[in-house]
Amino acid sequence: MKKKLAILMAVMMVLVLSLSGCGSSEGTPDSNDQGLNDNGLNDNGSSDSQENITVAVAWNSMEATTQVRMKYLEDHLGPALGIDFIFSEIISDTSELMNFLENSHAAGADALLSSVTDGIEQLVSRADELGVYTAVVSSNLYEEVAEIPTFMGVTGIDLGRVADSYGELIDEQFDSAEPGSFLIVTGGAAMGVSSHREATRSMLETLQEKYGLTYDRSIDDLAGINSTTQISTGNEDVDITIVPGFPNVDGYISGVSRLLQSGDYNAILSVYATVDTFATVIDEAEKALNKNITVLCQANFGETTKRAFETVDSTGNPNLDGAIIYPGTVNDAYGIVLLYNAVTGHSDVVNPEGRAVVMAPGPLVVQNAEAYGMLEDLDTRDDMYVYTADEVKEMLKEYNEDVDYDFLMNVTSEFSTEDIIERRGLQ
Repeated sequence: MKKKLAILMAVMMVLVLSLSGCGSSEGTPDSNDQGLNDNGLNDNGSSDSQENITVAVAWNSMEATTQVRMKYLEDHLGPALGIDFIFSEIISDTSELMNFLENSHAAGADALLSSVTDGIEQLVSRADELGVYTAVVSSNLYEEVAEIPTFMGVTGIDLGRVADSYGELIDEQFDSAEPGSFLIVTGGAAMGVSSHREATRSMLETLQEKYGLTYDRSIDDLAGINSTTQISTGNEDVDITIVPGFPNVDGYISGVSRLLQSGDYNAILSVYATVDTFATVIDEAEKALNKNITVLCQANFGETTKRAFETVDSTGNPNLDGAIIYPGTVNDAYGIVLLYNAVTGHSDVVNPEGRAVVMAPGPLVVQNAEAYGMLEDLDTRDDMYVYTADEVKEMLKEYNEDVDYDFLMNVTSEFSTEDIIERRGLQ
């Protein structure tokens, strides 16, 4: 449906342009007739007289978090910044992504923000031929196309800060004087998923330092283990079993259940959102063994995470003890910053050296239910977005003449749980 709409819009634009070309230029209003100053700008420094820009957004899923991100872009940033959006349906391969690019260009798109990471080199190259600016929600810079002038950069999570965040979360939760037995769920670490691999490395490094462990293999090798494996720790009081893969694999959940029912483990550390996935098997093990299993994992803002923090299990503890949260709207906000600056003639602000940049936030560390309670309303209303429209304007040269590359990099480096609490007045 969205692709048909894009094609229809393209036809309408051709008709409009054709008709406007047949008219006389004598009817064109003078800039001063529209309340503009001598520079063609309004008093607030913005060029509101120009037509809206159009940004296409390619989605790789249509989950609840995607709906939040769409609402943020279309209903919050769009009206405030004069941006029209063209949203894709779920895109699952490179050919669908390329079709969406072509249709969006035909419909008048000035730029494209992609959450789809397959075929990015092809996308960026073709978009450059069409004169469409691009940015990608990814932690990989794609060096092969980094110097293409219309490729502004990537806005995925900062992998270095992923590692730091998991380390901070785990260090706070466990006492090195107590024995520990951990299931580390590594997701796609063995398959090359960068964020999962860095998170796994951080977990192993943090546990190594905290408990004085001596592994018999390098941490890089351990992070890449591709089958369920109990690893050597050199400490009889600390057991670690690595569980790679995803719950859509046959037997995966039952395998985790067997491990928990053995009674050998008192904590699950996971690189992806496991609150719903393992809720039943954790509850069954806790009841059968009459013991608490600490759960730390990646999560998203929303009812599922809120319920997990607030629900008390059979042992009197929360279902979720702590989380690393990746708020998707921050990646979209940064993507709009990169693309809007470029479309409005300020690409030098984004990439002063002529190369795509990494505008990457760190994840948020939430240590307990109380901390989540302070943040739970984020991304639920206009005044509680991780970045409001007014804050995004502060990152756009059209609205803030102080914006430059260093300014933008400083914004990303400051992004944290503490930064949001301060900006939203949640203290």
